[in-house]
Amino acid sequence: MRLVKTLALATALLTTSSAAIAQNAPHGIAAVVNSDIVTIHDLRQRVLFMMATTGAETDEASVQRLQRQALRNLVDEHLQMQEAEKYEQSISDEEVNASVARLLSRNGADPNQLVSDLAAAGVSIETLRDQIRSEIAWQRIVNGLYGSRIRISDAQIDETLNQISANASKPNYRVAEIYIEASPEIGGIDGAMEGANAMIAQVQGGAPFPLLAQQFSSAASAAKGGDVGWVREGELRPEIDTIIKQMQPGSISKPIQVPGGIYVVALVDKKVSESDTLYTLKQVTVEADLDTAKARLISLRGELTSCDTLEEDVEAFEDVQTADMGEIKSSELNDNIVAALESTDVGGLSDPFERPDGATSIMVCKRQTTGSDIPTRDQIEDRLLDQQLAQASKRALRDLRRQATLVVR
Repeated sequence: MRLVKTLALATALLTTSSAAIAQNAPHGIAAVVNSDIVTIHDLRQRVLFMMATTGAETDEASVQRLQRQALRNLVDEHLQMQEAEKYEQSISDEEVNASVARLLSRNGADPNQLVSDLAAAGVSIETLRDQIRSEIAWQRIVNGLYGSRIRISDAQIDETLNQISANASKPNYRVAEIYIEASPEIGGIDGAMEGANAMIAQVQGGAPFPLLAQQFSSAASAAKGGDVGWVREGELRPEIDTIIKQMQPGSISKPIQVPGGIYVVALVDKKVSESDTLYTLKQVTVEADLDTAKARLISLRGELTSCDTLEEDVEAFEDVQTADMGEIKSSELNDNIVAALESTDVGGLSDPFERPDGATSIMVCKRQTTGSDIPTRDQIEDRLLDQQLAQASKRALRDLRRQATLVVR
């Protein structure tokens, strides 16, 4: 009933608002995308659907914002389906239905009830099905065009695994995201901030985060309702990582500004990792005044590069001593030392630490992860591949927009 009332209000506003598309021209043209037409009926259906399912405000400013987003989404979907036709991609109704069901289940929505409520207000579920169909087709095209070209090197996997291992004892977060790109058509960073604040208000008013992400987010995770999955502290970009550590499960962040746009993140869940990082370490010490000792240790980085030969290498220097620290878990070390070890490669010397008689650096002989929640190399490779495919998808769609003949009425 609440949905039907919301749609009734939205319909009335679209009928009377000066910013709205004329009610008496339902079959007019809202935009031309190459050889395709986006009708006013299509646009109106999408706006009403977005208002109904996301709990958007029904004031004129909100409707204008929704119309801009809806039109952009529809243009992108036409471009994607044109590419699908070019590459002879056919998406079955069964695939679309399954994807729609998964999306609605994330919101705890009853698909049959939603369809019934929408139909009662004159809104077709086909507007969501069309969006899902284009997403599936586009993902196939991107995977086909770029999947075979992207190569994930062993060095990339090692770097990611080292980072995960270094952070193994830190908390894990289940995160969802909405990214509002600061594009010119929404007013740049100010428009993105306005949109992010609108997202937050709608979530706080009871709107489902996954549907908001699916309709409004420019991130690759939008197709999955903004679901990023489980990430470990330190894996997210620094601006988000700092905020996530202060949040409680079930909460939503304030707008997080990054270069190019604004993020809104939801902390779905949090768990303390059962993993830990086990280090094998050796100590390299220089006894001198502090500045001299630090400078000396930094200069030794190019000459002391292996634990296997460290004792022998140190014999050549009268002012340098070494000691075996054995195996130590990261959870047994203080935060300053852990931070230094995280950024030190195996066989490398850490930044120097002050001591009463000079300074000490730590050489990482071995780093291994114990416990659970550590991805395999294959899983890391899949994650890195997904990240690069997401970037390729954004570039490809941006290029299609630039090359397209677009006329907005």
